[in-house]
Amino acid sequence: MNDAAVRVGVDLGGTGSRAIAVVGDEVVAAVDVPTAELGAGPEAERVERLARLIEDVVPAGAGLAAVGIGASGPVDVEAGVIHNGATLPWFTGFPVVDQLRGRLQVPVGIDNDAVAAAFGEHGSGAGARSDRLLMVTLGTGVGVAMLVDGRPVRGADGAHPEGGHIPISSDPERCYCGLTGCFEPAASRSGLQQRLSEAMGGAAPGRGLIADAMERAPEDERVSAVFRDYAVAVGRGLAALHTLWQPRVTVIGGSAAICLPLIHDDVLRALDRSEDYRVDVDVRAATLGDNAGAIGAAVAIANAAS
Repeated sequence: MNDAAVRVGVDLGGTGSRAIAVVGDEVVAAVDVPTAELGAGPEAERVERLARLIEDVVPAGAGLAAVGIGASGPVDVEAGVIHNGATLPWFTGFPVVDQLRGRLQVPVGIDNDAVAAAFGEHGSGAGARSDRLLMVTLGTGVGVAMLVDGRPVRGADGAHPEGGHIPISSDPERCYCGLTGCFEPAASRSGLQQRLSEAMGGAAPGRGLIADAMERAPEDERVSAVFRDYAVAVGRGLAALHTLWQPRVTVIGGSAAICLPLIHDDVLRALDRSEDYRVDVDVRAATLGDNAGAIGAAVAIANAAS
């Protein structure tokens, strides 16, 4: 490892964050931390804590070559500024990329976390080399990214389209984005955990709840119904995205993807439509797991910043 050039990818999420170190195409180290811990204190302390996380994941004797960050919510890629006061308030509204670049003295790049995950799965995961790849991450929120020939689809102003905030239902509850009936509240891991907790008599909505509920579902109709409704919500969101973007492959990742084996058939039923309107898409589970965003950030975003 001596003198090896290491790229670090950071998946900066609303609940947890992960930093990984990559040499070539190999992940050589990883560190996880609750994002709120990184975000404690004044702005300068937050940046310093993030810089130390990056430095700590670099193996002894190796040199840091570049850093890529995938951040949840709207991101101004050119300015290096996150605009996500709802789920990532600690790193929102200031030039975090410029400050990290100055502190670490290496190139630093940033993009939306779903774009980072798409880069990861496109490079070495379930969407490997697909010319039209849709990435959907089901986590604290819902992240959506579309790659065409390996390049992310952007808006006219270069902004990332927030596909997790398309309306899919008549739910009157207003999302923090301002719309009602959003894909994100219906299909996020946090929303699923809340509904499962209610169906299971107030079970703690921790990371293990979905796995516990999957075991219970065959014998508990209330829990089973939550998963069926969740599959419909995921399917409706995918149907809209498939219609608009016409992907060849859709990869579903994020921490709620653990339940895909249980809901897969119901999701496909929600996607079924008449022959003339059918969009033939290969729907796959992510293969890089929770590393997808950090790997994509290290390999693609850090490379682009170099």
